Amino acid sequence: MHAARQALEYAAAALGFSGLGVADAHTPQGDKLVRFIAAGMHADMEWMERHLPARQNPELVLPGVQSIVILTYEYPRVSARQQAGSIARYAQGEDYHKILAPKLADLDETLQFYGGSQRCFSDSGPVSERFFAAQAGLGWIGRNGLLIRPKGGSYCFLSSILTTLKLPADTPMRNHCGNCHRCEQACPAGALQNGCCDARRCLAYWTIEAKSPMPADIAAVLGTNLYGCDICQEVCPWNRDANAARVDPHLLMPAALQHISPAELRAQGEEDFLCTFAGSPVRRIGREHLQRNLETGRF
Repeated sequence: MHAARQALEYAAAALGFSGLGVADAHTPQGDKLVRFIAAGMHADMEWMERHLPARQNPELVLPGVQSIVILTYEYPRVSARQQAGSIARYAQGEDYHKILAPKLADLDETLQFYGGSQRCFSDSGPVSERFFAAQAGLGWIGRNGLLIRPKGGSYCFLSSILTTLKLPADTPMRNHCGNCHRCEQACPAGALQNGCCDARRCLAYWTIEAKSPMPADIAAVLGTNLYGCDICQEVCPWNRDANAARVDPHLLMPAALQHISPAELRAQGEEDFLCTFAGSPVRRIGREHLQRNLETGRF
């Protein structure tokens, strides 16, 4: 085995990553993302349009890049909330960016030893991580737009390492969704179409990213989604083995957040909000946005 890749795999496993694949950085990405943005399906996430050239050309992110390493890191597959008001599974514990950043820095050092220059991201840079994850043979892109793995489903974070080293690339995996359309049929607002998630109709977008007021037709189907939405993952047959993953304990929901009720959340002032969601991804949307979600949903 290629020495640098072998060292990287050993180090990644020791750091808790559940999978690793490598793709050629120069693999043509096609025009799917271009068409997605041209159709306005990115809503008001203008950074997607601004970063499009870099996403399409990794050379603009790291000159001389040869390979893109994609890593998976598991997060909880079951909801720990004991009260109404669901929080997306990825956000039940601590902010994953802070957990994964030092681990990626360690892997960067590993590749530096072999002469590589790297840039590392975890959903934080202009890299088409799901596209390259599929190219790296880690899984396929499902009809919900997420990476689905034959063992592990879709409940995982993706991290990317762009490197100037030429590492052995893996073989892409064929799509195994077949005739299943459960995610499309289950999406309350009809956001899923042709393997894309239209942010303009996505409950996760409206409860997390959106700055404008929630449209009435979206609010009508919000239900008890307080932060994010996992419905398209919950119905996926590849996620049926809910207890299979070993999860970093930092990603587990604290007991206080498991049991706090919508009424108690409504009554919180700014200081209480910051305390309840200290270290959590939920904190970044701010108290006012969370209050808006509480007032809009059915709690």
